[in-house]
Amino acid sequence: MFLFEEPTCASCQKKIEGNEEVYVKLVYPKRRGMTEVKAWLRNEGVFYCKTCYGKET
Repeated sequence: MFLFEEPTCASCQKKIEGNEEVYVKLVYPKRRGMTEVKAWLRNEGVFYCKTCYGKET
């Protein structure tokens, strides 16, 4: 059907696996409404794995 790139950590480029704890940097949206969360995160978010996020904070 649709082929999307797998989400990767913005710092170390590690592929994000299912059920893995991640941190996502987002801009709070102005609009209201229903959305598909995974698609919104993939399009608008910047992913960081748990180890890289711990290094940056």
